[in-house]
Amino acid sequence: MKKNKSSLFKNLLTKVRLSSYIKFKSIELKLKESLKNNYLTLGISKTERYKKVIDKINQFKDLKSPRQKSKKRKKSNSSILGISKTERYKKVIDKINQFRTLRIYRNKVKKSKKLLLDFQLKNYRNNLLKLVEEIKNSKFLKSQFKLSRKKKNKKYDQKIGLAFYGDHNLIIASVVVDINNNIKVISLNEMPIPGHVIGDSLVEDSNELANIILDSLTLLDLLSSPLLVVLSSSFFNIYTFNTSDLKQISQSDSQVQSKSPYLPANTLVDFLRMSDRKISNGLVRTIYSKRDFIKSWTDTFEIVNVPIIGMVPAAIHVFDSITLKITEETTVLLDIEATQTTLLIGTNLAELQSHKLPFGYSLYITDNLNESTKNYFERALNSVKLIMNETNQKLPLNIFVMGQGLDELLNSEFTLPKGFQAISDLNLSNYSYQPKSMQIHETVSKNIENSICSLVSILSSCV
Repeated sequence: MKKNKSSLFKNLLTKVRLSSYIKFKSIELKLKESLKNNYLTLGISKTERYKKVIDKINQFKDLKSPRQKSKKRKKSNSSILGISKTERYKKVIDKINQFRTLRIYRNKVKKSKKLLLDFQLKNYRNNLLKLVEEIKNSKFLKSQFKLSRKKKNKKYDQKIGLAFYGDHNLIIASVVVDINNNIKVISLNEMPIPGHVIGDSLVEDSNELANIILDSLTLLDLLSSPLLVVLSSSFFNIYTFNTSDLKQISQSDSQVQSKSPYLPANTLVDFLRMSDRKISNGLVRTIYSKRDFIKSWTDTFEIVNVPIIGMVPAAIHVFDSITLKITEETTVLLDIEATQTTLLIGTNLAELQSHKLPFGYSLYITDNLNESTKNYFERALNSVKLIMNETNQKLPLNIFVMGQGLDELLNSEFTLPKGFQAISDLNLSNYSYQPKSMQIHETVSKNIENSICSLVSILSSCV
C-alpha cells in the first residue's frame, strides 16, 4: 500500500514538473531573493530551532528536472507520505502543494510576464506566511520545536474599590486584582472627614458621608465595582473563648457578654470558630463592636448603593496573614493610630486577644522625629512586656507594626528600633503602588506608603 501511494505521488510530481519546470526556473532567482527577505521579516531564518522546518519547505521549492532523481528526493517523498496520514496536517500539505505549481494563476491573470511574476511572488510570500502560522499553531510541531507565544489575557482581572476610615481620614483606592491575587493600585483619593459627619463613635450624618463617598467613587470610576470597607482597629475588640466555657455560642451567653466593653444593648458580636475539633475542645473567636456604630455605616452604604464585599476591622486580617508567614509561638502586632494603639497578641488560627493602649503617635510627634520615634516605641515596648508578663507569655523576637502611625513616625532617615518590624518586610501580598504614574493620586498626608501596604494586605486576605 505504501509503495502504491509512493508511485502515485511520484507520477503526479513528474507531470507537475514537466509543465512548470521551465517557468519555475525563470523566476527561481527572484524567488530566492524574495524568500530571503521574507525569512528576515519573519525573524526565523537565522534561528537554529526553525532550521528543520525551513529545510522541509525548501524541498518543495528546489524542483529539479525529472531526469535528476536522487536518493535524497525519495527519502523526502517518503517522509511526507508518513505525515500525510494524519488529518491535522492535510491543510499544511495543501499549502505546500501550491508551491509546486504556479500554473493555477496563469488562466486567471492575463497580464504581462512582469506582472505575472510579481503576482506569483506575492502569493508565494502570502502562502509561506500562512504555512508558518499553521506550523506555529500545530501542537505536534510546537512540542518538537518549542514554539510559544506570549499571551496577555486580562479576562480574569477584577477592578475593586478599597475604602479605609480611621482618625477622621477616609482613603478610597481603585485597585486591580488578577487571577494570581496580584494587586495593582491604579488611582487613589484621600480626604479629611469633619467631626460633624463622623464623630468619635459613629457616623453623625449618613447623607453627607454618602455624598462624599459617591463623589470619590465617581472620580475613581468605581460606581460599578465591588467595594471592600476597612474600619479602624480602634472600633473593635477581640477575644477568644474555649467552647467548653460557653453554654451557647450566642451574644446572649453570659460569658460572651462579660467580655464586651460596651453596654449589652449596644453590643454587636461576630463569631468565628477557629477549629474543626469537638465542640468541647474548640476555640471561638469573638469580635465586639458598637451596634449603633455599625448601623450608622450600613445606613450610609444603603444610600451609596454599590456592591459591598464586606465591612472588616483592619488589624485582624493582617494578624492572620502574619501567623501564616512566621513560625514563632506567639505573634504580637501593633496598629498605630493618632490617639491610641491597638495591640493584638495570639497564635496561628488559635488564641487571639486585643488590647487598647491609651496613646498614639500624635502624643509623641515633635520637630525631632528621631526622638519622637524613640519615645513612642519605648513606651509601646514597655506596655507589651507588661501585658505579656501578666499572662506568662514570652516576648517574641519581633513585634510587628502597621498602620498610619508608621507613616508619621518614620521616614527615609529613621528606621524602626531593634525588636520591631514593619509588615511591609514580610511581603504579605504582591502589590504595585506607583503614585507618580497615577493620573489620580490626591492625598492630604505627606506619606501613606505603610497605610497602603496594610490595606492591600487586608484585601489580599479577603478576596
